[in-house]
Amino acid sequence: MFMKRFATLIFLLAVIVISFVLAELQSCHLDPVGIDKLKAVCFNTEILPIFKNSCGISGCHDGVNRKVFVATSYESIMKDVKPGNAKGSLVYKVLGRAYGKIMPPNRQLPIEQRMLIEIWIQQGAQNTTCDTAQIPGPGPVTNKDTICFTQNILPILTSSCGITGCHDAASHRGGYVLINYTTLTQHQGDIVPFNPNSSHIYQVITTGGEEGIMPPPPKSPLTSQQTETFRKWIAQGASNSDCPLLSCDTTGTILFSTQVWPIVQNSCLGCHNGTSPSGGVNLSNYQNVKVYADNIRNGIPVIDGAISQMTGFFAMPPSGKLDKCLIRKIELWIQQGKLNN
Repeated sequence: MFMKRFATLIFLLAVIVISFVLAELQSCHLDPVGIDKLKAVCFNTEILPIFKNSCGISGCHDGVNRKVFVATSYESIMKDVKPGNAKGSLVYKVLGRAYGKIMPPNRQLPIEQRMLIEIWIQQGAQNTTCDTAQIPGPGPVTNKDTICFTQNILPILTSSCGITGCHDAASHRGGYVLINYTTLTQHQGDIVPFNPNSSHIYQVITTGGEEGIMPPPPKSPLTSQQTETFRKWIAQGASNSDCPLLSCDTTGTILFSTQVWPIVQNSCLGCHNGTSPSGGVNLSNYQNVKVYADNIRNGIPVIDGAISQMTGFFAMPPSGKLDKCLIRKIELWIQQGKLNN
């Protein structure tokens, strides 16, 4: 009697374990039922950045070193994709450790990214571009929570990273050039879309890691607002987005505290801070900024001539140029009396 009960107990436990395992396996994949009810995942602004930043990088699947699979365009990626069949697509299989290996090697993509790729394949793996009102990308973005690369991230790079003696094209300290989207994302793991904590660049600007905080002393570290902007941009997918309509509001009174000062922080303080001001130009507070707005050369305020990169002025920032909307805000602030408002 005891043995019969014991056998029954073992059988029930086995059924429970098998049921649990099957449930877990099913939860790891998207059920095709109801796939048409999900919001479309778009290739160019959601999927391609994942492949480019994690696979199609120098030394890997960029088309130069490993040509069997190239992860830099829709056409090349589709050679290993079966639309509507993620489990049958080689590119999806290797993301989940198929064939005893995993891609990217030694660093599996976050589950959020793998799920996006799976949904995209199940939806037909179309070469689509997302609605720019919802997803960061070129076009008229209107979502106020969107962090755009051109307007929000690039000014921080040109002011605090891609400067002379650091990570500009000539200096490239540590092998890093940080002057645009391509150079920011060229090394594997530097920027991991949707995963700030796994992104090397985010780690060094917040905690320093093994290399020490960046920018290094005596240069001023990024502000908490700047690091949060970086975090949100990566968490939103780290798109190479340009959304001028999102941040350009030049109506009414231009406020120094909320419109001019953030531009100075993001685009100027990396060089012109109060600790080690480049060229002796210190823009670390309102009074100092006003000095260069009051200083007139050839009938033009010095700060305006510099950021507009007019003839006879030192071009600022030295690499790149401020967005036209940002320049216009500073010009209007000057015209309105350079108030500390």
